Amino acid sequence: MARALEISCNTYFGKLGMDLGQQPIREQAAKFGYGKPINVPMRATPSTFPPSLNQPQLAQSAIGQFDVRATPLQVAMTSAAIANGGREMNPFLVRNVRDKDLDVIDTTDPSQFARPISGTTASSLTQMMERVVSNGSGKNAAIPGMRVAGKTGTAQTGQGKADVWFTGFAPADNPRVAVAVVVEDGGTMADEASGGVVAAPIARKVMEAVVSQ
Repeated sequence: MARALEISCNTYFGKLGMDLGQQPIREQAAKFGYGKPINVPMRATPSTFPPSLNQPQLAQSAIGQFDVRATPLQVAMTSAAIANGGREMNPFLVRNVRDKDLDVIDTTDPSQFARPISGTTASSLTQMMERVVSNGSGKNAAIPGMRVAGKTGTAQTGQGKADVWFTGFAPADNPRVAVAVVVEDGGTMADEASGGVVAAPIARKVMEAVVSQ
């Protein structure tokens, strides 16, 4: 599994999805927040995992294709939950509200959204995601002198185009930032694009900017 994640092997996870069956996958997706409204405070469109799948559709859905729908916010929350030891937090847009004298008059307190995975599972996933960046499909997200965890993604949308993804967090051993980057239709690279080539460098710059503050 670690090697399959490292090189982003679709056939491995398609087979794993068929072995597990659609209901356990759907239930795990729901634990992360798929199908649930998220407010930041504006409402974000819920991500979805499709119902009533045959085996080929299940294999495609297990790798995030077919009729799976995921927002960048949901994907970032998933990475953040892994970084946070399995605790998924409610996202929010505004940390503080200040008056005309710049005194804080309201503050958003962090709150837990869900606990989709255990701390042990989060630790194992972190180690595997580090290998993606250090030795796999996400090398372009590597930051010298820092441990980075991540995962690439390439979702075909038809007509020879794909939306390319990278999600991850850094530093992997003391996380301060989690990101999700999606470049629709592969940007200027079109059908030559991949998550590791196009999205990972964008994520690296965002993580570097935050961690350097």
